[in-house]
Amino acid sequence: MIATSLDLKKDSIIKLFFYYFIPALCAMLALSTYSTIDGIFVGQKIGTDGLAAIGACWAVFPACIAYELLFGFGGAAIVSYFLGKDHAARARLVFSSIFYFVALSSVAIGVLGFVLVDEILGFLTRGKNISSEIYALARIYLQITFLGMPFLILHPLSDIFVVNDKRPLLGMFAMTLGSASNIVLNYVFLFVLDMGIEGSALATILAHFIGFSVLLGHFVRKRGALFFIPRFSFAAVISSAKSGLPESISELSAAIMMVLYNGALLSIAGSVGLAVYSVVLYCGIVFFTILLSVSQALQPIASFNYGAGNFARLRYALGFALIVVVAIGLMLYGVFYAFAPYFVGFFVDSSDEVATLSVKAMDIYYIGYVLLGVNMACAIFLQSIQRTISSIIITICYTFLFIALLLPPLSESYGLDGAFASYPVAQGCALLVAALVMGYELRYGILSGNAPSGRTLWKRRKHRV
Repeated sequence: MIATSLDLKKDSIIKLFFYYFIPALCAMLALSTYSTIDGIFVGQKIGTDGLAAIGACWAVFPACIAYELLFGFGGAAIVSYFLGKDHAARARLVFSSIFYFVALSSVAIGVLGFVLVDEILGFLTRGKNISSEIYALARIYLQITFLGMPFLILHPLSDIFVVNDKRPLLGMFAMTLGSASNIVLNYVFLFVLDMGIEGSALATILAHFIGFSVLLGHFVRKRGALFFIPRFSFAAVISSAKSGLPESISELSAAIMMVLYNGALLSIAGSVGLAVYSVVLYCGIVFFTILLSVSQALQPIASFNYGAGNFARLRYALGFALIVVVAIGLMLYGVFYAFAPYFVGFFVDSSDEVATLSVKAMDIYYIGYVLLGVNMACAIFLQSIQRTISSIIITICYTFLFIALLLPPLSESYGLDGAFASYPVAQGCALLVAALVMGYELRYGILSGNAPSGRTLWKRRKHRV
């Protein structure tokens, strides 16, 4: 077993934060390139029809991530809690139970999705008419994606547990290796073998398999506190699902949001609107990923110190993370505002109508990302310390509720500009809700010391897991 000098109870919060943030950032940037690289290669090789096809079925990916996070993020918070209590055996039971359950269920999801691909694609486009060429490309891409579903789900799931097992550098290495493999395989399959969009989907699946294989070795070889044991607890799976519900809702709501945007943009601008949205999402993956890395760095620190009962360190960690996420958000918006035409040029020709509309949309849409970082950090922090209801309230508001309310009237009144403006306006409304929820937690909730302590929570969980 590899020893570590990291002390989550005593080391400086700033030191711990960057110990987790830098590898998480590298790993998440590597993970984000899976979709970005697909977009670049497909856009250059197949064109806007290929981008529109992937955009039509993109909502499947956050739905898959939602399923993985339902068990992974919640399980990781419980695992870190148990490790903070020096109960490694219970942490292993939780980890093993989740892994076994997700592995089997992901196979079932893949088979079901492959069989129902036409029904799923019809739902994703909300019944809007798309060209037969785009439909055929989207169908092929989805079928191959469903065949590789276990690897798409198990790779990020394993990464979460490796990070919470104090091996963030290994997680970073696995993600980077997978990302590099995706680049090479995309080039070979699309430009050398001329396999079309199915080659891009296959490259992504194989790259996830490579990254997953590296992480699997950590658990099989018992390199940390977490490894597989021949036991299964359904109660552990249920407890993890309850704890991971907020982050899962976040991703699932993102999928629903994409479906709503697909329908609105198809009505306004047809396949051009769909292609513009794809470019905006592709370019925005890096922006979103960096913001998410801040919250991911906060999670193990918060969960562990919550288990240890160090509430002063919890408040300090939250405050520091919020400062970092605001600073990063403002900086990134400036970068994207200044260089948007160059980023768009990776996907489509700069003289194309899609390129012009995409640059304008990014200037509007990405304002919401600055606010999103704060909302996301608050929700994930509350989830990490088992304040599930408070976390769900913030999560629903910033991922779905206000967007669903604002997108129809704004897009109907102001067209494409209104559709993309609905996102930052929705994030601003969600930020007001987050401020109210965090104010409640500071005055009456766990951060005030009035909520159940870590010791009390442990007694409750002891009977369930």
